[in-house]
Amino acid sequence: MTSRWARLLGGARACLPHAALGCILTFGCTGRIGDGVGAAGSGASSGNGGQMGGGATLGPTATDPGSVEMHRLNRLEYDNTMTDLLGLPVNLAEKTFIPDEQGTNGFDNEADALTMSDAEFEQYFNASDSLAEQVFADATLTSRIVTCTPASANDAACLKTVITAFGLRAYRRPLFDDEVARFQTLASDAVTNGGQDFNGSVKQVVKAILASIPFLYRVEIDTDPTSTTPHQVAPYELASRLSYLLWSSMPDAALLADAQSGAIVNDDTLTKQFARMMQDPRAASFVSSFAGQWLGVRKLASHQVEPTAFPGWSEPLRLAMEQEANLYFNEFLNGDLPFTQFLTAPINFVNGPLAALYGMPGIPATQTAMTKVTGVDPHRIGFMGLGAFLTQSSYSYRTVPTLRGAWVLENLLGETVPPPPMGVPPLDPAAAAATDTMTQEENVRARLLAHRADPTCASCHVRLDPIGLGLENFNGIGAYRSAYGNGQPIDASGQLPDGTTFGSLGELAAIMSKGDRGKEMTGFAVRQLMTYALSRPLKLTPPADTDTAYLTQLATQWAAQNYSLKALLLDAILNPTFRFRHGGI
Repeated sequence: MTSRWARLLGGARACLPHAALGCILTFGCTGRIGDGVGAAGSGASSGNGGQMGGGATLGPTATDPGSVEMHRLNRLEYDNTMTDLLGLPVNLAEKTFIPDEQGTNGFDNEADALTMSDAEFEQYFNASDSLAEQVFADATLTSRIVTCTPASANDAACLKTVITAFGLRAYRRPLFDDEVARFQTLASDAVTNGGQDFNGSVKQVVKAILASIPFLYRVEIDTDPTSTTPHQVAPYELASRLSYLLWSSMPDAALLADAQSGAIVNDDTLTKQFARMMQDPRAASFVSSFAGQWLGVRKLASHQVEPTAFPGWSEPLRLAMEQEANLYFNEFLNGDLPFTQFLTAPINFVNGPLAALYGMPGIPATQTAMTKVTGVDPHRIGFMGLGAFLTQSSYSYRTVPTLRGAWVLENLLGETVPPPPMGVPPLDPAAAAATDTMTQEENVRARLLAHRADPTCASCHVRLDPIGLGLENFNGIGAYRSAYGNGQPIDASGQLPDGTTFGSLGELAAIMSKGDRGKEMTGFAVRQLMTYALSRPLKLTPPADTDTAYLTQLATQWAAQNYSLKALLLDAILNPTFRFRHGGI
């Protein structure tokens, strides 16, 4: 943790020319470097109250819940938190901030991957200034923060009310006494030395809070940082774990109330909060963030499509594909379908542009709303039939069966696919391949057969190509076709390494959903969900395979619950590793 703080403070010092830097260093780093929240005053007890009453136990088979570093808010979390905290629709970070680092598992909420560079600190600092100015220029937004009527610019009672109420929401815990005192001093100085009125002095406090460490970071405290003895995550910390998992945002009033009473550590309270929060529109952030990253939906935003190969590609079509993928995942999260049908469910969500691409009748070309359709196209089935998957797993100008096969093995079954050996020539050697119609339209199966004749390539391609070739009836943006552009018919049949044969996407999807492959798929889903929920890499390699017991427990429970995705998510929240932590290494 010390190195993380050093990097953060280094970033702060890089902003010396900016006004109010002293406020950032004073109020962002109160107290001891090492605990992240400041010296404990009488308010400290309210930050951890009730943590031991009626909570979870580690259980007899799993004793190491792991530990999570200080967690900087990523761009989505920052924007959502600012929106909920200020009442101001914010999409600043997603559009303008430096892209977030991704962890080893491909998620951008992995705590130890989210560093703080000089440039990143400066963008947070500047945003705190501009957003506070916008809020205090709007009387309605200001009234969300200044909830009392000051008798004068120096009304100490009203000021304390504002600081404690806003600070509780911004820091996701009650302020410590010394934090309140320092913010009071800042406000007083703004009146005395800066000529500010009451609202103006509060504005300076808000700017300081929004650029401070306890706001920008989710900090969890170990009473003894050197001890590896597990302890329950404190109530306010647990509230943040829950809200940032389900909403990618701060706890609301109901969560904070259960944290204040200590009730949130109880199974019944967590279960009720989960049910309530999943009904909230903010739960859409879980789908777009978790599924969006795991299933590659986010990659559509940067995926390039060659217009000479696919002239029908458009931004509305891309957006529709993204919406469909999220809605499809949501069917399993909030509907009745078991996850074992993820590859076989005959469900699509289409609007005008997407229905036209899929060749689905009855949807007006101008329709922008998404409509659920079932079993309309017997060729298109399950997740592997979605345009979002088929597009992001293709080149800009043609399909890539090898990449599609590798994607399925790595991202759905959790298998390891080694990189190609050095020195293997690319399948499309010409620099102009992207715009060469011969390359765009030729029979890819025939080319891959020749490629696999090389012994150095065959061992991997025999695993990858059959899956990808089973999807060849769908072009590089997911439209169905029965022949290549050169007129040669498409053969979507194949044989997997174990000898199992198939003749269509439907048969391939059914094979992938059963037996050992089906167990791989459900097992990897548990692993991905737990990785995302804990915001850290899992420890699965002996001798430090401390997370294996938790995964086994979740997988066993999930099988008994007919593979309901919502049940798995709740079980992950109730699991001890989500609710405990320890210090040490």
